[in-house]
Amino acid sequence: MLASMPSINLPPIEDLDVDDLASLPKEYRYELHNGSLVIMTPSIYWHKWMARRLVDRFCAAGFEALQDTGVRGDRPRDNRVPDVGVLINDLADVAEDANLPGSAFRLVAEIVSENSMNGEYTDKAQWYAERGIPEYWVVDRTPERARDNAVVHLHRLTLSGGSTPAYVRERTVRLSELEVEYRMKGAQR
Repeated sequence: MLASMPSINLPPIEDLDVDDLASLPKEYRYELHNGSLVIMTPSIYWHKWMARRLVDRFCAAGFEALQDTGVRGDRPRDNRVPDVGVLINDLADVAEDANLPGSAFRLVAEIVSENSMNGEYTDKAQWYAERGIPEYWVVDRTPERARDNAVVHLHRLTLSGGSTPAYVRERTVRLSELEVEYRMKGAQR
């Protein structure tokens, strides 16, 4: 027996802008890519667990970190929703906002979805770089596909060729090792 898919009633797509996304059904995640609505599929539990572990570590180290934070693009019909966002300031000034400008973030992290080509290493990286977000992390499965760990590629924003923002990989480390580093940062506070 086939389960029925919930229906989604949308306003005309050409009329949607970033602010309208908050009014769409909550069981999905949405992005606008240059005016095109993208409905994100639910992530697997490994993906959710890695995101939560990142948020926990950032918060324990004293940073404001959240899952599924919206980043506003340069146009009203452009945004992305990274898996984890670390804010520069506290949340008091932005509590009513659904999407923030890139300047509000010190770091965003994307967790690779195995069965979905989401451009974590290409398109998303370039989009976040163009918004001036200083750090971009890509979290991926370990070669042995560990259920309780991940490989994290840490990138820092640079200006390549003097004018084009891009990320350069600083290092690659296991999530379990990063957790130890951030635990120590939290202890030094």
